[in-house]
Amino acid sequence: MPCFGNGGANARTHRLVGDSPRLPVRAIPRFGTVTLEWQGVGSALSTRVTRSAADRIVIETGSNSVEVALREWPMPTVRWRQRGVRTRMICPRCEASRDALHWIGEWGCRGCFQISYPCRHRQRYCTAIARRARLRRKLVRTPPRSLQARRLREQIRREGRAMLAHLERVNSELSKRSRRRARHGRSHSE
Repeated sequence: MPCFGNGGANARTHRLVGDSPRLPVRAIPRFGTVTLEWQGVGSALSTRVTRSAADRIVIETGSNSVEVALREWPMPTVRWRQRGVRTRMICPRCEASRDALHWIGEWGCRGCFQISYPCRHRQRYCTAIARRARLRRKLVRTPPRSLQARRLREQIRREGRAMLAHLERVNSELSKRSRRRARHGRSHSE
């Protein structure tokens, strides 16, 4: 697991969802052709999406053209009415069922290009920070004198203690590392 100073990967080396153009299922036309343009993600990208059949689309980006299969199935009914039809694209690279495809030189899914959401990389060094923030947001929505509020306050205190323990551990490791480097530096200079 990466942490400060060990040379592991961090959020700056990951591809994120907002870094590349994204074609969601809802942008696919029911029939005909639609032209989509993306601005601000590297450079302007223009793509034509054509519905070729009931279960296929053709995506044309520059000189690249790829045919993508669509998969549809009815959503479950709720009492007396149908919820609709769910449509997903089949990734042209790995054939996985996806709600969106991404453009990085070619069209593919998040799994093919190892794209992740930015929130997956926030505060990875101490997960207690994010858990405590989630619990505090939940506490705001509960009645102040309820049992649930009491339970949430205890969980927030526990996460606060975990944060402090983590900070103490990191500080002690950093001080050990600086002492080790100071000793190592002195032995080479003599």
